[in-house]
Amino acid sequence: MKLLQEKLDVVQKKRSNLFNWRGQFTPELVEYLLGFFVKETDFVIDPFSGSGTVLQEAARKNIYAEGFEINPAAYAMSKFFTFSNLAINQRLELLNRFELKFNAVLPLFNGEQIYQNYSDYRQAYSNLINFGKSFQSYLDKAEKILLLNVLFLSERDKNLTVTQSLCKSFLYVKNALLGLPYASSTIKANLADAREVHQKIRGQADLILTSPPYINVFNYHQNYRGLIEIFNFDILKIANSEFGSNRKNRGNRFKTIVQYSLDMEEALRSFWGALKPHATLVLILGRQSNVRNTAFYNSRIVMDIIDGIGGFEETNTLERKFTNKFGNHIKEDILIYRKTKDLNTEICGKQVALQHLSSNLSTATQDIERDLVNAMKDIDTISSSPMFNLNDIIIHA
Repeated sequence: MKLLQEKLDVVQKKRSNLFNWRGQFTPELVEYLLGFFVKETDFVIDPFSGSGTVLQEAARKNIYAEGFEINPAAYAMSKFFTFSNLAINQRLELLNRFELKFNAVLPLFNGEQIYQNYSDYRQAYSNLINFGKSFQSYLDKAEKILLLNVLFLSERDKNLTVTQSLCKSFLYVKNALLGLPYASSTIKANLADAREVHQKIRGQADLILTSPPYINVFNYHQNYRGLIEIFNFDILKIANSEFGSNRKNRGNRFKTIVQYSLDMEEALRSFWGALKPHATLVLILGRQSNVRNTAFYNSRIVMDIIDGIGGFEETNTLERKFTNKFGNHIKEDILIYRKTKDLNTEICGKQVALQHLSSNLSTATQDIERDLVNAMKDIDTISSSPMFNLNDIIIHA
């Protein structure tokens, strides 16, 4: 049985994600891949869960799934889908508790605009931020997830008042919550690093399905930053643990290739530890990243790392293509592996990075060549990104 190209490309797109997050999976793609690879009794992990599409689709199929995510905004979206485990009466009870507190605070902002024309984000959205601050300390964990998703939605409403926008956003979240399928299988979201998956789940997963970050990726930590900081998260500390972020190594951007390779090696070793023997690993990656107009191939880097660490057998490499909302034609690679033998103990990430840096030397301009060479010379001084630790990124008053 083969994977069908039109299904991978999602030619007939009928459903959208509940929440907006750059680079997120298309629901129908995940639905198709879960249907292809997973039985109802299987256990699925998404170590880079983002806005939670794998959790959403696993809930629809009543499949046990766990997501891991270090970005608190994305985690709040992923966490929303764990409410699929609540019966409808429990969801109504949660909504009623939240709505009582929500309606008590809303009149304090009567007539205020959701957005004001300031260049500084916190000034521009001060009313939205202050609304969140007004009662977030009185909410339980589940209510905070509702609040955050309401606030995220209202960030788009630049022309509405606070009351108009928040009421609209709350109605959307309310309908989304009540519309979630009921899942008796556990749907779980973890605010944790993908490199520590094996510490929480050891040899239990039947499938890892994920879209890892890639080199020179968006600065995800900036998404909804002012709203997330209401909850005392130190966003810049979190940013240090992001894979491939374009804010890293500003002195020499090419050092990011080395750090990315080390981070991905640690993650892939962790995935191996979380999977059952002969279980499946599916990675979906944007094919090409550009660093200072120099091309690096994410999929090739990841494949070279997997070859280096051993422990996996390649079963297929496929392509999917689509047009994004900006009209750009995007190609992604789908890498499919099976867990087989033991891992090699020797670290290979730096050697892989060295190969990919050196492959660009022959076509580089003088200034690019200089920085490529310097990154290669300094390779032994570069380490992997700091491990995300929840205790380290909370600002205590």
